[in-house]
Amino acid sequence: MENNYKIRLGIIGTGRIAKRFVPEARYVERIEVSAVYNPNLNSAKLFATELFISNYTDKKDEFIEAVDAIYIATPHETHYEYAKKMLLAGKHVLCEKPMVFSKAQAEELFAIAEENNLVLMEGIKTAYCPGFQALQQVIKSGKIGKIYDVEACFSKLGSTNMREILDSNHGGSFLELGTYSMLPSLKLLGTEETDLQFHSALAINGTDIYTKASFEYGSATGLAKTGLEVKSEGQLVIAGSVGYIVVQAPWWLTRRFEVRYENPNKKDIYEFPYEGQGLRYEVKAFVEQILDGMVPIVTPEESIWLADKMEQYLKYRNRKQETKKLNSNSQDDKEDTNNSIDKKNIRFWAHRGCSMAYPENTLEAFKAASEIKGITGIELDVQLTKDGELVVIHDETVDRSTNGKGRVCDYTLQELKNLKIASVNGTYTTIPTLEEVFRLLYSVCEEERPEGKFLINIELKNSIIRYEGMEEKVLQLVADYGLEENIVYSSFLPESMGLIKKLAPYAQTGILGVDMEQCRLDYLKYEADAIHPWIGGLSVDEEEIKQTEGIPVRAWNGEEPFFGQTRQLKEKHLEKYAMFGVTDIITNVPELYLPKSK
Repeated sequence: MENNYKIRLGIIGTGRIAKRFVPEARYVERIEVSAVYNPNLNSAKLFATELFISNYTDKKDEFIEAVDAIYIATPHETHYEYAKKMLLAGKHVLCEKPMVFSKAQAEELFAIAEENNLVLMEGIKTAYCPGFQALQQVIKSGKIGKIYDVEACFSKLGSTNMREILDSNHGGSFLELGTYSMLPSLKLLGTEETDLQFHSALAINGTDIYTKASFEYGSATGLAKTGLEVKSEGQLVIAGSVGYIVVQAPWWLTRRFEVRYENPNKKDIYEFPYEGQGLRYEVKAFVEQILDGMVPIVTPEESIWLADKMEQYLKYRNRKQETKKLNSNSQDDKEDTNNSIDKKNIRFWAHRGCSMAYPENTLEAFKAASEIKGITGIELDVQLTKDGELVVIHDETVDRSTNGKGRVCDYTLQELKNLKIASVNGTYTTIPTLEEVFRLLYSVCEEERPEGKFLINIELKNSIIRYEGMEEKVLQLVADYGLEENIVYSSFLPESMGLIKKLAPYAQTGILGVDMEQCRLDYLKYEADAIHPWIGGLSVDEEEIKQTEGIPVRAWNGEEPFFGQTRQLKEKHLEKYAMFGVTDIITNVPELYLPKSK
């Protein structure tokens, strides 16, 4: 082929890894990202616009015609179908790890690729980086003698609302990270293990949050450890008869490794470049296989071995999930109780009102929320003006939500009232006072409702700017309107909730926070009545969840779009968080879950 020929690369998938991949691919010569496919056309368009890709589509045939090779970065369970279709269409395929979940599927795909003279490559970026390849050469040179043990760990702490945690079928630490952790054992000890054992700790929904895979190779052993929401030292240690190698965390971004010996004063240090996020190395290898016939760094046999291990792991985890389910049912029968929370009983609150349909923290948003049948209440944010008035606004500055600039506390009430908030149909509204909200909602608060009193969750915005005297002012205004039984107080400053309790022991308080466990500890310390954690900070451990039984757990999303924002609504079924002990959801779109009453 001519040296100026460029492979037209198409992207399938528009998630996190694809967004990192595209800029990296542009560092590689003789390839260009020319198209993106997503069955949701709007997602394809947003991705293409953000990353300056001219061609986007939701039509597979149109996409296939526009490209020579494909990069697949979709959810793991979709890899097989996409890869097979693209190979049968005559396209080279680079597929994110794990490529597939069964040995038979991997064998089928590589057979199709070979029959059609196509490249099929599994995207394991560690395998292609200079440092990891150099490490293998050092070992082959005999520098540390015979290998007796290879131990690799990859763990990370993230958020509960990650797909990897929520998807009990195709998520979990081993399916997500196991390819990386098995790679050193695969490359250094081979594919002919004599024994394989798994051990997993499962989250309450059956997803594995920690897994250890142990391999035997005659006199040698391999150990692959993975964790999500479980953290350990992410290092690679290779034990030999003459010395050993240590690759410190994060070993999968191999920039440096040390050869160590019996003499602690003797040490050989190797350092290598690791450019960008490492994806450019695998793209370069992909291009070289297509254009120059380079021998694959991760061979078909090795990818098939990895798929086989995923298949064996899934069988193990499924058995473990079934055993756990049987034990749980037996325990329920024994105790004649069921501690799980029915997701149908989840209560819904309007976060800053109906804040996706209307401007947040405005009278329009609150009125719309109050008209939703079955809603528990609304959540709003309170700050103090320069002249000591209580106003309802979230940010400590007015920059994002109004046409003004500067801190809320530097404005008088009248000055804030002069600012404009863009509203529906080209109209404008203003920042309301807390008293205006009480006037609007007073009749709703007085109503007798089957679901109980209409509640207002007042979040005191005092964790960044400590508004002295705000607690007293809010309590006084609530008393003036006789709404004591309708109010829940919350704050990211737990001491503020302690002060509310001291000033008004009857007041209902909630501890706001990111992490559920920290919220629980502050709940106990400040004798609060509820905890308000971020859904991404919920616990997945069954024993920890049991510690919050009987406590209202009002989880807030924090990733939903607000009025006027172009970002999409990522999750439409927040009721699933009931499995993590959630009793209430504070959402921007309560109308999604509850019908309008009039």
